[in-house]
Amino acid sequence: MALFSGNRKVRSRRPKPVQALTQEASPKSKSRHLSKRADELNSQIHRLECFITDAPRIKRQHRLANVNMVPPMELSAPAPRNRRVPIAKQRARRSERLRLFTEGTLVLGSIAAIVGWLNQWFHFWN
Repeated sequence: MALFSGNRKVRSRRPKPVQALTQEASPKSKSRHLSKRADELNSQIHRLECFITDAPRIKRQHRLANVNMVPPMELSAPAPRNRRVPIAKQRARRSERLRLFTEGTLVLGSIAAIVGWLNQWFHFWN
């Protein structure tokens, strides 16, 4: 059999001193420990109850503090390297541009025709 075999707990050869045994068994140490633990739990419960009742006020304070704040400036996203546009989308854009160009030309031509026609009657220019 090996001297050390894994994580098995090995008992010490020396028995515990009598004082340690009496302290473990004494009801005073247990009651002190339990009362101390009860006091800690009561204080923690009290603190949590206070926090819960204060939560709406804290939330309101945060909201009011953030009302006049400007949101942080966001960095613009880097442009994508390959800007592939589907052919159908390209055709749609091209037809839209052509339509707007034609419409603008017609509007400017009609304005020029109206001004020329009015010039015949009222002689704005020589």
